[in-house]
Amino acid sequence: MTCIAHLSDLHFGRELPSIIDGLLTSLDELQPELIIISGDLTQRAKHREFKDAQAFLNQLKQPYMIIPGNHDLSMYRLWERFMYPWRKWRKYISTDLEPVVQKNEFTAAGVNTARRIGFYLDLSRGRISQSQINQVCQVFKQTADDSLNIVVAHHPFWLPQSSLNRSLVGNRDNALQAFSEAGVDLILGGHVHLAYVEPVNGMIVSHAGTTTSHRLIANQPNSFNVIKGDRHELVMEQMEWTGHAFECVEPNRFMRTDRGWQLQ
Repeated sequence: MTCIAHLSDLHFGRELPSIIDGLLTSLDELQPELIIISGDLTQRAKHREFKDAQAFLNQLKQPYMIIPGNHDLSMYRLWERFMYPWRKWRKYISTDLEPVVQKNEFTAAGVNTARRIGFYLDLSRGRISQSQINQVCQVFKQTADDSLNIVVAHHPFWLPQSSLNRSLVGNRDNALQAFSEAGVDLILGGHVHLAYVEPVNGMIVSHAGTTTSHRLIANQPNSFNVIKGDRHELVMEQMEWTGHAFECVEPNRFMRTDRGWQLQ
């Protein structure tokens, strides 16, 4: 049975050290086959924040894959944002902004949806291009029939009604159709600091809240998600910080049917 931990929005620069310690303890207990971190590793894309994030990653005892988010681009140093947007990321974190991890049981493909500029004033918004969609679909053409296929992006492909003001990722509809046809099972993300899971177009869209920062929204504690199972049955566990440890508070069970993934 596959076990994957999904973290997001760690926001080094606004992190809570006690929760980081609790997270590391929880991950050691879970022993996931892969830790997925879906963006916003830093708060303001400063050297110090990237160094602290790098130190955290070096403490992980399990394999991990990570993609950037909009906060990993400088907001105020515009010359850096437009001329060298990912220089710090490549220096401290990874040279690969869209990693792919392939195992016998699953394949996870990362997509960088953060943009240094767009057709809108809100620079926090994200987009997935047609070339990125094609690239992801090409990855899953090579996977086995029983492989769990996972897309990892920072920006949301689905939002609950209460959060629609945050905006969905640009070009979402084309991406959802292509991903469904390519056999994608899971789309993981973050960005809105809200934990939720929802079946969409026969796939499961699952977002993690902010795992280690104090940038919380109302009634949302620090959290991360745990994914257990295979391509036939999945249990999605929400792990919430209770003040002294992360504990599972809301497991959801999904079955894969002829109509795609269905909540049981």
